[in-house]
Amino acid sequence: MNQIDFLDNFHSILPSPESKQIFENPLLKQDIWSTKDLGLKIREHNRCLTLNFNELSQDWFKFLVKLYVLLRALRKISLGTIQNEIQKFRQFSRFMKQYSINNIEEINEQLFDSFNEYLLFQKLKKNTITGYYIALSNFFNICRGEGWLEVNTFWFQGRLIRFRPNNDEVDYIPEDVWNQLDQNLNKLPEPIQRMVLLIRTTGMRIGELLNLPFDCLRRRGKQWCLRLTTEKYDIEDELPICPELVSVIREQQNYIKENLGAIYDKLFCSNGGHGISDFYPKPKVMSGESFNKWLNRLSGDCNICAKGKTEPWKFKSHQFRKTVATIMTNNGIRDLIIQKYLRHRSLDMQNYYKHLLKQVLEAEYEELMREKKYIDISGHIVATYKPDNPVTELMRRKMHSITTIYGECHRPILKNPCEIVNACLHCQHLHISIDDLPFLKQDLKRVESELEIAKKLGMIRQQQGLESDYKRLITLIQLLETSND
Repeated sequence: MNQIDFLDNFHSILPSPESKQIFENPLLKQDIWSTKDLGLKIREHNRCLTLNFNELSQDWFKFLVKLYVLLRALRKISLGTIQNEIQKFRQFSRFMKQYSINNIEEINEQLFDSFNEYLLFQKLKKNTITGYYIALSNFFNICRGEGWLEVNTFWFQGRLIRFRPNNDEVDYIPEDVWNQLDQNLNKLPEPIQRMVLLIRTTGMRIGELLNLPFDCLRRRGKQWCLRLTTEKYDIEDELPICPELVSVIREQQNYIKENLGAIYDKLFCSNGGHGISDFYPKPKVMSGESFNKWLNRLSGDCNICAKGKTEPWKFKSHQFRKTVATIMTNNGIRDLIIQKYLRHRSLDMQNYYKHLLKQVLEAEYEELMREKKYIDISGHIVATYKPDNPVTELMRRKMHSITTIYGECHRPILKNPCEIVNACLHCQHLHISIDDLPFLKQDLKRVESELEIAKKLGMIRQQQGLESDYKRLITLIQLLETSND
């Protein structure tokens, strides 16, 4: 049955006004569509100009997919989503051709089982397979709802939940790769360098970067902000930025003025030349794919590799966003702040983007479980403590949470209130460990400076007190340095 026969058969059963509207669309008789004809907003960096239905082998399936796409466009589903669905329908069509599925009546649960095995055989990731389930479930549900085709979609129930990768699978840029990129950044053309500086500092989405308006700087009091249109939700937003990035943006604005003049209203442009060193500004938005190619060409030429790997690192623009989230997390920034900065609608996304570095966890654990030797103010070792487990050690630290300039206050809680407040260096209950050594040395410098002033001014009493503190600090520092060798 060809597509013309389908037009006749479906004309009498299309129930909704939407279906009647798309049924009369002349695009149904074409296999290659211009995306402009769908009336959807086309993001300039996306570079999708056509939708191709030629790879859908079965005429009945091709016709239904066309109806489905027109209906999705009418409901303002994004072009990116529609493209992604068509790609999955092509794979389903190839599967049906391979297994000689020619009739609509053969679409059943047994076929879905076979398609599942077909996908698993290709060793696709769980989330990729789930994406096929979601696309096909949406497709057959709409077909049934519009009266085009009756297929039971119960098989997909329970299979439409996307899996979140564990932290070890998060695709972020390791520190060693980050540093190599820094070292070789000057080998990229200046506009690409500025793109990298912006995306790696702000963690913005690639579409937001490439579509930044020329006039994107705003000043709110003393704070500079970057004006952008969010790629995911298509709303205008502002992002606080540091003064260094303001300078980078102004350099790029001058570059656009000098090379493209007033005819171009974006901050970044496309390249009209070829090669890693040749960049000829063209008044057109660069594609996300081109941005990745610049970085991966640099990675190959400069042999930018992850630790323990020999193959060049493969850059993807979204890795910068995940890396910014990782850096913020490992520097102790609260989830709510990260959520607002990266413009996530829910905190659930944090678990996907964050990657608590193993080095951070290991360092925290080692610090918590490290053996410590404590000395008192007389310079004698009064205790050696090795934690049994991190939980009890955290509890112990809470018990001695009365902090001083350095050391821990081990004054029994049941005793009377402290009689020498702010004179801890002279208290028998002060216990000091190797962790306090930097602060003791810093205090020693202060005492030396004050002692010199006291001598010059002839302040005998102050001089005597400072000399006592100086001797005590010297004794404590020397003992700590020798006892922990």
